[in-house]
Amino acid sequence: MTRPNCKVYVDTNSNHLQQVYTGLALLHRQGKINLKLEFDKSVRECVVPFSVQSNILHMDVDRKKICFDMADSPELSESALQRSDVYFKRSFNSRFVQPNLISKVKPYGLNYLVYPNGFDLFGFRRCAKFYKTPNWFKEVIKQADFLGKMHYKVSTSSLNAAAVMREPPKVLFLARLWDINSDSYFEVDEAYSQQRRDINEQRAKCITLLRDALGSHFTGGLLATDFALKEHPKLVIKNTNLTSKQNYISALKDHDICVASTGLHGSIGWKFGEYIATSKAIVAETNENEVPKLQVNKHYLEFSSADECVESVLYLKNNDDLRSQMMCDNQHYYETSLRPDRLLWNCLEQVL
Repeated sequence: MTRPNCKVYVDTNSNHLQQVYTGLALLHRQGKINLKLEFDKSVRECVVPFSVQSNILHMDVDRKKICFDMADSPELSESALQRSDVYFKRSFNSRFVQPNLISKVKPYGLNYLVYPNGFDLFGFRRCAKFYKTPNWFKEVIKQADFLGKMHYKVSTSSLNAAAVMREPPKVLFLARLWDINSDSYFEVDEAYSQQRRDINEQRAKCITLLRDALGSHFTGGLLATDFALKEHPKLVIKNTNLTSKQNYISALKDHDICVASTGLHGSIGWKFGEYIATSKAIVAETNENEVPKLQVNKHYLEFSSADECVESVLYLKNNDDLRSQMMCDNQHYYETSLRPDRLLWNCLEQVL
């Protein structure tokens, strides 16, 4: 196959898109694609933090116009659809795809925050271009500091880990509560508020029951936000160091069974991808979004209530063969379908 030319139209540096950018950078290093960034003039005037910038990225791959939509919601962007020949959707739910668009809209897969190993010239250029973004300088330092001396960065090598069986197995579930009344950047209407209530209630119940059932074999709790301290102070994690990214990744590698709950807009949260990257046995809340090649009862057990969550965790805890096989299956899934370069290449192969 001739090396394809990939021109990426950069008008956002959203954290949701970092995995896509990482995959493209790695493919360029490997000589599989020729990567070129084309910056929109508007980025120099951007004042919106990277965390809430647009989650849609457009690129040309040879003669095809490709869109990567990494938003939490399963709803599709009409303007992005009109601009695209192929539309990869992170939160892919066929109920939101009209029949005439089935051949055009394709599931992307799991998303999580990850950076390339070493110095990423493309990432450095992106961050440097967003001059008026309040946290742009921190991001520039993060990209330049590829040795991690000043700022911890979750690289592909620091996140990935092989399957390890330990006895007794330890269980991990760290979660946050969403403020039901307000958000820094988004309007919280009644429907959105109720969605947040439901998420909060499920997470709090799961943590309560897991603590009771597992005792010292469970590590978990709620992040110490003002809202969590007000609503469920007894469930807030006392060791705040555990919630820093570096310490969290270290703790993740030291556990065997990990719990994932459904996120905002019914999305599959970033933790799910991190669990697979570290070859964990997984118990996850039922989700309607489609992820290529990911199978329930093979890569994870699912639950729809807090009681079912505990039952599934205990089943994995007491079944060494199933737990071991799931860890190995997830390690294989990461290498073939989730490692950023592999995931992006799987997408591009559908286009070329």
